[in-house]
Amino acid sequence: EETHLSEEDPKNWPPRIRCSDACDPSMLDTNNTRCLQRILEGLQHYRDLLGSDIFTARRLPRLEAALDQLLGLVQQEHGRPPRHPMAPSETWAHPLLQRLALQRLQSFAAIMSRVFTHSAS
Repeated sequence: EETHLSEEDPKNWPPRIRCSDACDPSMLDTNNTRCLQRILEGLQHYRDLLGSDIFTARRLPRLEAALDQLLGLVQQEHGRPPRHPMAPSETWAHPLLQRLALQRLQSFAAIMSRVFTHSAS
């Protein structure tokens, strides 16, 4: 059973790729701006999370470097998204928050890879 520490924010935070972001193949061929902006926001969010106090005791330098590379590639076209600083969290919650953050990053990366796979074909 999964542990959820908070409810989803109605303002779509953390960023998730949604149908309204126009990341489907037919929209990507004509206008990919909204989709790439959402991907950029998501990458920045997860990069900020990896640098936050949640991961102080358990740094993931290879994952941080991979996100930095992806951010660099996407930012070339769309600039830097606004940053949302992470609120400090209780030390006891760090393992739970790490697990939740990594699960969400994995889901986000799976959707993002489908977008880029289509764009490359």
